[in-house]
Amino acid sequence: MQGYLAEPGALTGLTAFIHDCRARHDALKAQMEQGRDRLLELHSNGGEPARVLAQTIAAQDNDSQLVNFALNLFDIIGISQEDRSDNLLVLKPSDHMLVPDFPGVPEEGCTITFNRDQALAREETQFISWEHPIIRNGLDLVLSSESGNSALSLLKNKALPVGTLLLELIYVVESQAPRNLQLNRFLPATPLRLLLDKNGTNLAPQVEFEQFNRQLNAVKRHTASKLVSAVQPEVHGMLTHGEPLVAEQARAQADSHLSAELSRLQALRAVNPAIRDDELEAVAENRRQVLRHLDEANWRLDAIRLIVVTHQ
Repeated sequence: MQGYLAEPGALTGLTAFIHDCRARHDALKAQMEQGRDRLLELHSNGGEPARVLAQTIAAQDNDSQLVNFALNLFDIIGISQEDRSDNLLVLKPSDHMLVPDFPGVPEEGCTITFNRDQALAREETQFISWEHPIIRNGLDLVLSSESGNSALSLLKNKALPVGTLLLELIYVVESQAPRNLQLNRFLPATPLRLLLDKNGTNLAPQVEFEQFNRQLNAVKRHTASKLVSAVQPEVHGMLTHGEPLVAEQARAQADSHLSAELSRLQALRAVNPAIRDDELEAVAENRRQVLRHLDEANWRLDAIRLIVVTHQ
Protein backbone atom coordinates (compact mmCIF):
# COMPACT_ATOMS: atom_id res chain seq x y z
CA MET A 1 0.00 0.00 0.00
CA GLN A 2 2.84 2.40 0.79
CA GLY A 3 4.20 1.82 -2.72
CA TYR A 4 0.95 2.91 -4.34
CA LEU A 5 0.84 6.00 -2.15
CA ALA A 6 4.44 6.89 -3.02
CA GLU A 7 3.89 6.33 -6.76
CA PRO A 8 0.22 6.91 -7.61
CA GLY A 9 0.89 6.29 -11.27
CA ALA A 10 2.22 2.75 -10.74
CA LEU A 11 -0.89 0.61 -11.21
CA THR A 12 0.78 -2.77 -11.60
CA GLY A 13 -1.00 -5.33 -9.40
CA LEU A 14 -3.58 -2.80 -8.22
CA THR A 15 -6.53 -5.08 -9.04
CA ALA A 16 -5.05 -7.93 -7.01
CA PHE A 17 -4.36 -5.51 -4.18
CA ILE A 18 -7.99 -4.34 -4.17
CA HIS A 19 -9.24 -7.96 -4.11
CA ASP A 20 -6.89 -8.72 -1.24
CA CYS A 21 -8.19 -5.70 0.72
CA ARG A 22 -11.75 -6.82 0.08
CA ALA A 23 -11.00 -10.32 1.35
CA ARG A 24 -9.35 -8.98 4.50
CA HIS A 25 -12.25 -6.59 5.07
CA ASP A 26 -14.79 -9.40 4.76
CA ALA A 27 -12.79 -11.61 7.13
CA LEU A 28 -12.54 -8.86 9.77
CA LYS A 29 -16.23 -8.06 9.40
CA ALA A 30 -17.15 -11.72 9.91
CA GLN A 31 -14.90 -11.89 12.98
CA MET A 32 -16.53 -8.79 14.44
CA GLU A 33 -19.99 -10.22 13.82
CA GLN A 34 -19.10 -13.38 15.71
CA GLY A 35 -17.74 -11.43 18.67
CA ARG A 36 -20.35 -8.68 18.82
CA ASP A 37 -21.94 -7.78 22.14
CA ARG A 38 -25.45 -9.13 21.77
CA LEU A 39 -26.43 -7.88 25.22
CA LEU A 40 -25.47 -4.33 24.23
CA GLU A 41 -27.49 -4.66 21.03
CA LEU A 42 -30.50 -5.82 23.01
CA HIS A 43 -30.39 -2.81 25.33
CA SER A 44 -29.64 -0.40 22.46
CA ASN A 45 -32.49 -1.59 20.29
CA GLY A 46 -35.14 0.93 19.25
CA GLY A 47 -38.15 0.38 17.04
CA GLU A 48 -41.01 -1.67 18.45
CA PRO A 49 -39.44 -2.41 21.89
CA ALA A 50 -38.87 1.31 22.42
CA ARG A 51 -42.47 2.08 21.46
CA VAL A 52 -43.76 -0.54 23.89
CA LEU A 53 -41.56 0.92 26.64
CA ALA A 54 -42.92 4.40 25.97
CA GLN A 55 -46.48 3.08 26.17
CA THR A 56 -45.69 1.38 29.48
CA ILE A 57 -44.36 4.64 30.92
CA ALA A 58 -47.46 6.49 29.71
CA ALA A 59 -49.68 3.84 31.32
CA GLN A 60 -47.88 4.31 34.64
CA ASP A 61 -48.53 8.06 34.45
CA ASN A 62 -52.26 7.31 34.24
CA ASP A 63 -52.25 4.55 36.86
CA SER A 64 -55.27 4.98 39.13
CA GLN A 65 -53.64 2.69 41.69
CA LEU A 66 -51.00 5.34 42.35
CA VAL A 67 -53.68 7.96 43.06
CA ASN A 68 -55.59 5.66 45.43
CA PHE A 69 -52.39 4.55 47.13
CA ALA A 70 -51.08 8.10 47.59
CA LEU A 71 -54.35 9.44 49.01
CA ASN A 72 -54.55 6.51 51.41
CA LEU A 73 -50.91 7.04 52.38
CA PHE A 74 -51.53 10.73 53.11
CA ASP A 75 -54.47 9.75 55.34
CA ILE A 76 -52.37 7.23 57.25
CA ILE A 77 -49.54 9.71 57.83
CA GLY A 78 -51.97 12.48 58.74
CA ILE A 79 -51.14 14.96 55.95
CA SER A 80 -53.90 17.47 55.30
CA GLN A 81 -55.28 17.43 51.73
CA GLU A 82 -57.12 20.24 50.01
CA ASP A 83 -58.62 19.79 46.54
CA ARG A 84 -58.04 22.47 43.93
CA SER A 85 -59.31 22.77 40.39
CA ASP A 86 -57.46 21.35 37.38
CA ASN A 87 -56.41 18.09 39.09
CA LEU A 88 -54.40 19.90 41.76
CA LEU A 89 -54.04 18.93 45.42
CA VAL A 90 -52.52 21.01 48.22
CA LEU A 91 -50.70 19.09 50.94
CA LYS A 92 -50.08 20.64 54.36
CA PRO A 93 -48.77 19.28 57.67
CA SER A 94 -51.38 18.65 60.36
CA ASP A 95 -51.35 18.36 64.14
CA HIS A 96 -52.01 14.62 64.13
CA MET A 97 -49.24 13.36 61.81
CA LEU A 98 -47.22 10.28 62.68
CA VAL A 99 -44.08 12.45 62.78
CA PRO A 100 -43.62 16.15 63.64
CA ASP A 101 -42.08 16.98 60.25
CA PHE A 102 -42.59 15.04 57.05
CA PRO A 103 -39.79 15.38 54.43
CA GLY A 104 -41.07 16.87 51.19
CA VAL A 105 -44.07 18.66 52.70
CA PRO A 106 -43.01 22.12 53.97
CA GLU A 107 -44.83 23.94 56.74
CA GLU A 108 -46.53 26.27 54.25
CA GLY A 109 -47.63 23.29 52.16
CA CYS A 110 -47.06 22.29 48.54
CA THR A 111 -49.16 21.75 45.42
CA ILE A 112 -49.09 18.37 43.69
CA THR A 113 -50.72 16.70 40.72
CA PHE A 114 -50.81 13.21 39.22
CA ASN A 115 -51.06 14.63 35.68
CA ARG A 116 -47.72 15.09 33.90
CA ASP A 117 -49.03 17.69 31.44
CA GLN A 118 -50.48 19.71 34.31
CA ALA A 119 -47.15 19.65 36.14
CA LEU A 120 -45.29 20.78 33.00
CA ALA A 121 -47.71 23.67 32.54
CA ARG A 122 -47.38 24.93 36.13
CA GLU A 123 -43.84 25.29 37.39
CA GLU A 124 -44.78 25.41 41.09
CA THR A 125 -46.66 22.09 40.88
CA GLN A 126 -44.95 18.82 41.76
CA PHE A 127 -45.64 15.76 39.62
CA ILE A 128 -46.28 12.72 41.83
CA SER A 129 -45.01 9.34 40.62
CA TRP A 130 -43.96 6.15 42.35
CA GLU A 131 -40.41 7.56 42.51
CA HIS A 132 -41.33 10.94 43.99
CA PRO A 133 -39.64 11.68 47.37
CA ILE A 134 -43.02 12.25 49.07
CA ILE A 135 -44.17 8.74 48.13
CA ARG A 136 -40.82 7.14 48.95
CA ASN A 137 -40.54 8.97 52.30
CA GLY A 138 -44.08 7.96 53.14
CA LEU A 139 -43.34 4.33 52.40
CA ASP A 140 -40.19 4.43 54.52
CA LEU A 141 -42.15 5.95 57.40
CA VAL A 142 -44.91 3.34 57.29
CA LEU A 143 -42.51 0.43 56.88
CA SER A 144 -40.29 1.56 59.75
CA SER A 145 -43.25 2.08 62.09
CA GLU A 146 -44.68 -0.70 64.27
CA SER A 147 -48.19 0.46 63.47
CA GLY A 148 -50.06 -2.14 61.44
CA ASN A 149 -47.47 -4.93 61.62
CA SER A 150 -49.97 -7.38 63.12
CA ALA A 151 -53.64 -7.91 62.36
CA LEU A 152 -56.47 -10.42 62.52
CA SER A 153 -59.19 -10.81 59.89
CA LEU A 154 -62.20 -13.01 59.23
CA LEU A 155 -62.68 -14.85 55.93
CA LYS A 156 -66.26 -15.76 55.07
CA ASN A 157 -65.88 -18.85 52.89
CA LYS A 158 -68.27 -21.79 53.12
CA ALA A 159 -65.90 -23.94 51.05
CA LEU A 160 -63.59 -24.14 54.09
CA PRO A 161 -64.40 -25.54 57.54
CA VAL A 162 -65.27 -23.04 60.24
CA GLY A 163 -62.21 -22.22 62.34
CA THR A 164 -59.68 -22.91 59.58
CA LEU A 165 -56.56 -20.85 60.20
CA LEU A 166 -54.40 -19.12 57.59
CA LEU A 167 -51.29 -17.15 58.41
CA GLU A 168 -50.08 -14.35 56.12
CA LEU A 169 -46.43 -13.48 56.72
CA ILE A 170 -44.30 -10.66 55.32
CA TYR A 171 -40.53 -11.20 55.54
CA VAL A 172 -37.56 -8.95 54.87
CA VAL A 173 -33.97 -10.10 54.75
CA GLU A 174 -30.99 -8.84 56.71
CA SER A 175 -27.72 -9.98 55.18
CA GLN A 176 -24.10 -8.93 55.68
CA ALA A 177 -23.07 -9.98 52.17
CA PRO A 178 -20.53 -7.77 50.30
CA ARG A 179 -22.08 -5.08 48.11
CA ASN A 180 -20.41 -6.42 44.96
CA LEU A 181 -22.60 -9.54 45.12
CA GLN A 182 -25.71 -7.36 44.65
CA LEU A 183 -27.72 -9.72 46.80
CA ASN A 184 -30.75 -7.42 46.57
CA ARG A 185 -31.36 -8.89 43.10
CA PHE A 186 -32.70 -11.99 44.84
CA LEU A 187 -33.66 -10.46 48.19
CA PRO A 188 -35.27 -7.21 47.06
CA ALA A 189 -36.44 -4.43 49.32
CA THR A 190 -40.00 -5.39 48.40
CA PRO A 191 -41.30 -7.78 51.07
CA LEU A 192 -41.63 -11.50 50.47
CA ARG A 193 -45.15 -12.78 51.17
CA LEU A 194 -46.22 -16.18 52.41
CA LEU A 195 -49.74 -17.49 53.03
CA LEU A 196 -49.56 -20.65 55.13
CA ASP A 197 -52.17 -23.20 56.12
CA LYS A 198 -51.88 -25.34 59.25
CA ASN A 199 -49.69 -27.86 57.37
CA GLY A 200 -47.15 -25.22 56.38
CA THR A 201 -48.16 -25.19 52.69
CA ASN A 202 -47.55 -21.86 51.00
CA LEU A 203 -50.72 -20.75 49.18
CA ALA A 204 -49.41 -17.31 48.17
CA PRO A 205 -48.63 -18.26 44.53
CA GLN A 206 -52.27 -19.35 44.04
CA VAL A 207 -53.92 -16.63 46.15
CA GLU A 208 -53.27 -13.11 44.85
CA PHE A 209 -53.05 -10.49 47.58
CA GLU A 210 -55.48 -7.82 46.36
CA GLN A 211 -58.32 -10.20 45.54
CA PHE A 212 -57.80 -12.09 48.79
CA ASN A 213 -57.64 -8.86 50.80
CA ARG A 214 -61.04 -7.76 49.50
CA GLN A 215 -62.64 -10.91 50.93
CA LEU A 216 -61.43 -10.24 54.47
CA ASN A 217 -63.35 -8.50 57.23
CA ALA A 218 -61.99 -6.59 60.19
CA VAL A 219 -62.39 -7.79 63.77
CA LYS A 220 -62.93 -5.66 66.87
CA ARG A 221 -59.93 -5.40 69.17
CA HIS A 222 -61.57 -7.26 72.10
CA THR A 223 -62.75 -10.15 69.89
CA ALA A 224 -59.38 -10.33 68.15
CA SER A 225 -57.56 -10.62 71.49
CA LYS A 226 -59.72 -13.59 72.49
CA LEU A 227 -59.23 -15.34 69.16
CA VAL A 228 -55.46 -14.93 69.23
CA SER A 229 -55.25 -16.32 72.78
CA ALA A 230 -57.30 -19.35 71.77
CA VAL A 231 -55.19 -20.31 68.75
CA GLN A 232 -51.77 -19.22 69.95
CA PRO A 233 -50.20 -22.74 69.97
CA GLU A 234 -51.35 -23.38 66.37
CA VAL A 235 -49.97 -20.02 65.21
CA HIS A 236 -46.57 -20.74 66.76
CA GLY A 237 -46.46 -24.08 64.93
CA MET A 238 -47.31 -22.41 61.60
CA LEU A 239 -44.63 -19.78 62.14
CA THR A 240 -41.91 -22.44 62.20
CA HIS A 241 -42.63 -23.19 58.51
CA GLY A 242 -42.25 -19.57 57.34
CA GLU A 243 -38.53 -18.81 57.33
CA PRO A 244 -37.36 -22.02 55.57
CA LEU A 245 -39.88 -21.41 52.77
CA VAL A 246 -38.70 -17.82 52.20
CA ALA A 247 -35.05 -18.92 52.15
CA GLU A 248 -35.89 -21.70 49.68
CA GLN A 249 -37.67 -19.31 47.31
CA ALA A 250 -34.79 -16.80 47.28
CA ARG A 251 -32.17 -19.51 46.79
CA ALA A 252 -34.06 -21.10 43.88
CA GLN A 253 -34.45 -17.71 42.19
CA ALA A 254 -30.75 -16.89 42.63
CA ASP A 255 -29.60 -20.29 41.40
CA SER A 256 -31.81 -20.08 38.31
CA HIS A 257 -30.67 -16.55 37.40
CA LEU A 258 -26.95 -17.07 37.94
CA SER A 259 -26.92 -20.48 36.26
CA ALA A 260 -28.58 -18.92 33.21
CA GLU A 261 -25.96 -16.15 33.17
CA LEU A 262 -23.17 -18.71 33.32
CA SER A 263 -24.75 -20.74 30.50
CA ARG A 264 -25.08 -17.60 28.37
CA LEU A 265 -21.37 -16.85 28.71
CA GLN A 266 -20.46 -20.43 27.91
CA ALA A 267 -22.59 -20.31 24.75
CA LEU A 268 -21.06 -16.98 23.76
CA ARG A 269 -17.59 -18.41 24.30
CA ALA A 270 -18.32 -21.06 21.66
CA VAL A 271 -18.53 -18.37 18.95
CA ASN A 272 -16.36 -15.68 20.51
CA PRO A 273 -12.82 -16.60 21.60
CA ALA A 274 -12.54 -13.22 23.34
CA ILE A 275 -14.46 -14.66 26.32
CA ARG A 276 -11.70 -15.69 28.70
CA ASP A 277 -11.57 -18.54 31.19
CA ASP A 278 -11.20 -16.12 34.09
CA GLU A 279 -14.48 -14.43 33.12
CA LEU A 280 -16.32 -17.73 33.30
CA GLU A 281 -14.66 -18.56 36.61
CA ALA A 282 -15.60 -15.13 38.01
CA VAL A 283 -19.28 -15.73 37.23
CA ALA A 284 -19.12 -19.22 38.70
CA GLU A 285 -17.45 -17.91 41.86
CA ASN A 286 -20.04 -15.13 42.13
CA ARG A 287 -22.79 -17.76 41.99
CA ARG A 288 -21.15 -19.79 44.75
CA GLN A 289 -20.76 -16.76 47.02
CA VAL A 290 -24.32 -15.55 46.47
CA LEU A 291 -25.78 -18.96 47.32
CA ARG A 292 -23.55 -19.23 50.39
CA HIS A 293 -24.61 -15.81 51.72
CA LEU A 294 -28.24 -16.63 51.04
CA ASP A 295 -27.88 -19.68 53.25
CA GLU A 296 -26.41 -17.45 55.99
CA ALA A 297 -28.93 -14.60 55.66
CA ASN A 298 -31.18 -13.62 58.58
CA TRP A 299 -34.88 -13.42 57.89
CA ARG A 300 -36.90 -10.88 59.85
CA LEU A 301 -40.65 -11.26 60.20
CA ASP A 302 -41.90 -7.75 59.43
CA ALA A 303 -45.68 -8.24 59.50
CA ILE A 304 -48.17 -10.95 60.34
CA ARG A 305 -51.91 -11.39 59.75
CA LEU A 306 -53.98 -14.21 61.16
CA ILE A 307 -57.04 -15.18 59.11
CA VAL A 308 -59.86 -17.21 60.68
CA VAL A 309 -62.52 -18.81 58.46
CA THR A 310 -66.15 -18.21 59.40
CA HIS A 311 -69.53 -18.87 57.72
CA GLN A 312 -71.42 -15.96 59.28
